[in-house]
Amino acid sequence: MSKIWGAMLIISIAVAIFTGNVETVVSSIMTSGQNAVENILGLVGMMCFWNGLFNIFEKTSAIKTFSKFFSKIIGKLFNKKELNEKAVEYMSMNMASNIVGIGNAATVNGIKAIEELQKENPKKDEPNDNMTTFVLVNTASLQLIPTNIIALRALYGSSSPSAVIFPIWIVTAVALIFGIVSIKILNRRM
Repeated sequence: MSKIWGAMLIISIAVAIFTGNVETVVSSIMTSGQNAVENILGLVGMMCFWNGLFNIFEKTSAIKTFSKFFSKIIGKLFNKKELNEKAVEYMSMNMASNIVGIGNAATVNGIKAIEELQKENPKKDEPNDNMTTFVLVNTASLQLIPTNIIALRALYGSSSPSAVIFPIWIVTAVALIFGIVSIKILNRRM
């Protein structure tokens, strides 16, 4: 992938030189860098808040509440024999993070969940059905409150940053349902 991006960059610069638009390319590079930093600074406060909140949940009894709520879902989607309590807790926190639309906070819990699932994996060199199902659920996550998207839309001056909520519900629900059906079929065939 880096070769493709590198080639695109070199071709763009070469075309800019031959067409006499070097200033436009340099200006675009500087503006893009500035926009990237502004995006990061605009989102970092929200990410810190949610990561801190979930860190507090992890150290209190709130994690048990999340686990109890999501254990019904987890029990239907995953093989309970290959799950330990810590895996369920991390999976619950991951799902809760994704539901409120903060995938960055979900990443840490997702990694910890996979580590716990790996402990119960009889085949250490390949993922088991629980791991592949979890990756799918994490990737196609249902987002009830897409906070990152709303924050980005607000950052760029959208007149209605939350107008995307309903379409996101539809897209993530369809992706999740289709993904779960597909992974269940594929896991049975393998």
